[in-house]
Amino acid sequence: MGNTTSCAPAIITGGVIKVMTSDGKIEVHTRHVKAVELMLENPRQFVCAYGDLKVGHRIPGLAEDEELERQELYFLLPIEMLYSVLSQDEMDSLSCKVARAMKHGGYHSNIGRIFPVCIFPSEAKMPIDNGSGDAQRPVERFSKQRSWKPALDTIVETPCRL
Repeated sequence: MGNTTSCAPAIITGGVIKVMTSDGKIEVHTRHVKAVELMLENPRQFVCAYGDLKVGHRIPGLAEDEELERQELYFLLPIEMLYSVLSQDEMDSLSCKVARAMKHGGYHSNIGRIFPVCIFPSEAKMPIDNGSGDAQRPVERFSKQRSWKPALDTIVETPCRL
């Protein structure tokens, strides 16, 4: 029972914050971000959590001092939409923007394309000496990730309303 560290960056482990901007790009943040930081960078816009959006309900904004949670999706929406009632058409439009950005890799960061390699000098493999003067090299095994294979299921498409 103790603290452990991981050599994989947050983008690989899924510990990222994704923010969909009004122009359809997804910004990926690997560090802690507060709502006020995003609102200062994007004037006349507010931050809303994707999970808080419900058709027929008012669109809630995050408080300025609220910290965005990892593994969540947030929207930067025009200030005019704050506390307005979300319609089905608006929800469909937001969902289509997210799907389009995810499909076409609309990330504002290229970190997701980098795979980390970790080297720890303290764990370096040294030749084993069995006392006879012959140093045997330990067997090194390498593994690679399986390549992605698409599922060959039928894809049901729905029209995107903008």
